[in-house]
Amino acid sequence: GMSPFFINAAACVVVIIINKGLRSYGENGDMSIAAYGIANRMQFIFVMIVLGLTQGMQPIVGYNYGAKLFERMTRALKLTAMCATCVMGMLWLFGLVWPEGFIRLFTHDELLIAQSIAPARVMLCTMVMVGFPMVVGNFYTSIGMSGKAIFLSLTRQVIFLIPCILLMPLLFQALHFTPIWGVWWSLPICDAMATVLAAIVLNRDMRIFRQY
Repeated sequence: GMSPFFINAAACVVVIIINKGLRSYGENGDMSIAAYGIANRMQFIFVMIVLGLTQGMQPIVGYNYGAKLFERMTRALKLTAMCATCVMGMLWLFGLVWPEGFIRLFTHDELLIAQSIAPARVMLCTMVMVGFPMVVGNFYTSIGMSGKAIFLSLTRQVIFLIPCILLMPLLFQALHFTPIWGVWWSLPICDAMATVLAAIVLNRDMRIFRQY
């Protein structure tokens, strides 16, 4: 249970830091925080579907890992990763093509809708990648490697994201861009970095499994 505990605890800390950054750098901090909340809820709807897939994967992967049936374990992992990518790909497509439709599910304030569209597109531009590291993290939980699951979760939420949120607005400001966009772009950048890291770690372990 330590892996989901650390994930949720880190998520709470990250949301506080994001809200503080949006309030500090935005001309209308409350509006920016509301826009982030809407985009985050849009993401959460699809994330819940992926979590359902990973929970269905866990007993299959755990059983086959214990029985040393690594080929079946790998097939279950690949199938779950493909389904998760398709689910998050739908969010990515809607987020880029028609984010206004999702935003209107949460508010009818025209000013908030107008100010939420561009940040939503930025936040969701790497969503097609997000399902994969979620599946990989739950895969390691399923086979009893909770240390790696915690590591992969905390690298995105803490090691990558917090420094990015603190430093990216300063970088944008130094380059004469609006600093609040440094906060917005921190999120997809860290999602991409977390996906690459998860792929590296998983690829290394899969080479070991193939030897058995």
